[in-house]
Amino acid sequence: MENSLANLFRLQEIDSEAAELTASIAALPRHLAAVEEKLRTARATVTAIQDSLKAEDAQRRRIESDVKDQQQKIIRFRNQSSSVKNNEQFHALQHEIAFAEKEISSLEDSEIASMERSEALESKLTESQQELKAQTALVEQEKEAAKETTATNQTRLKELAVRRAELRQILDAGLLSTYDRVASSRGSGVARAQGQRCFGCQMFLRPQMWNQVRSGAIATCESCGRLLYFNPALEPAPEPAAPVKAKKKKAEAEEE
Repeated sequence: MENSLANLFRLQEIDSEAAELTASIAALPRHLAAVEEKLRTARATVTAIQDSLKAEDAQRRRIESDVKDQQQKIIRFRNQSSSVKNNEQFHALQHEIAFAEKEISSLEDSEIASMERSEALESKLTESQQELKAQTALVEQEKEAAKETTATNQTRLKELAVRRAELRQILDAGLLSTYDRVASSRGSGVARAQGQRCFGCQMFLRPQMWNQVRSGAIATCESCGRLLYFNPALEPAPEPAAPVKAKKKKAEAEEE
């Protein structure tokens, strides 16, 4: 009986490790997807900044073209001023020249603002490109690590599968049936009993059941159905008896 319980416990350890390895393998693609999503975000950030820089450059070219247009207007108005025949025409041309000069000043202010934005974008682009480079390297590292981890876990799973098959061949079919049924619904089919309690569900055992488990007999928890085993080495030592107080001893002596 003790050998059967020991083998069942080993089987449960194998099943638990196999489940953890399987979950780890299944989680790797999700982990890589999350890392690659960060890489896509970093690439999108660099692209957006580059597009903004192109837009600022195009805007400055338009501004420069508009400034040249206004400068041409000023030259034309000044040439016309030398041939006007009355003050009204002269003042009108002077007004146009002043308006064009004001427009040039406004355009130049816009150009300076655009240059300042481009400078800030260039700084941000440098940072984003560095982050993209680091994220790209990280993705490659994570892919390589995932590949190695998956290979290692799959090798271990094969080893566990062989050991699992060996254990199941030597175990009693009835015990296996109970173990499989309980493990499929509760996650584990074997639980340690200690202090008259099932450690699988934390419920107390009846004295008769507790004695049966401690004797090494096969028993199942009446609450959760798990197969129970007992390890006396893990049972806590009994608490020492409380010392009798001196005064109490004296009183008892006087009564005698």
